[in-house]
This record gives sequence, C-alpha cells and structure tokens, in this order.
Amino acid sequence: MITMGKKLALGLFAGALGAGLYAAYQKLDEAKKDQLKRDARQKADEFRDRAVDYAFYANDAVSDLKDVIRDEMENTKGTVNDAKAQFADKAKSFNSSQPDDDVEDDQDDIVVDAKDAFQNTDIPSSKDDLDPKPEKDDNPENEIPITDNSDDNQ
Repeated sequence: MITMGKKLALGLFAGALGAGLYAAYQKLDEAKKDQLKRDARQKADEFRDRAVDYAFYANDAVSDLKDVIRDEMENTKGTVNDAKAQFADKAKSFNSSQPDDDVEDDQDDIVVDAKDAFQNTDIPSSKDDLDPKPEKDDNPENEIPITDNSDDNQ
C-alpha cells in the first residue's frame, strides 16, 4: 500500500519529468519538432493498424471455432441419427422374425408354492412348534443324551 508521502513524491517526480520533457521539446528547432511529431503519428498509426489486425485475427479465429463446433455437432447428429435408424431397423427385424403364434402359449411360467415345495420333506414346520401333541420325536428313546465332558465337574 502506498502511503501519502510516497504518493506525493511520485506525483512530484512525474510533474518534474513532464516539465523537463516539455522544456526540452520547446528548445528543439522547428524541423526537429516536425520530425518528432511525424514519428509519433507514425508509431500511433502502426499501433492502431496492429490493434485492428489483431482484432481481425481474433474475429477470424472465433469464426473458425464456430465453424468447427458446428461441423462437429452436425457430424454427431448424423452419427446419432444413423445409430437410431439402425436400432429401429434391428427392432423391426426382431419383431418380424418372431413367430406369429401366441408367445404366451409356448412359455409356461413355473410357479412354486412354499407349502407344496416343503410338503414331503423332513423339515419341521412352524405348525409343529404350536402343536400340543407332536407326533414326531415323542419317543424318549430317540432323544440324544446330553453329557458334560468338561473337567470342571471333577
């Protein structure tokens, strides 16, 4: 950040430089003044021409970029339309290659009911848990004895 003192010093320096340049210009003879004016105008014209050229270059580059983007978009649209047409043709040929018979008659779904699936197995059902008189495993001879082989009871 420039402090107030630095701003004042910079302003005084610029003023002194400008006054010195003006004094030097005034001391020149008329031929050198005219030469200096012509050189300044020539440099300004060259700078202006260069700026206009760069503006045209930038405009051309933007136009070229727009053309490239437009061409790529058209190419992409064409590719998508071709793919869409191929897909539609394949879908039509797939539908036409199917037999005209009723498709549902040829295909029977397999339906499995849980009761039917586990009816003849030895898997106990939840009905057996709620039955007060279970028919299976009521015989005490079928029970497996539980023995404790741990060393803690000795």
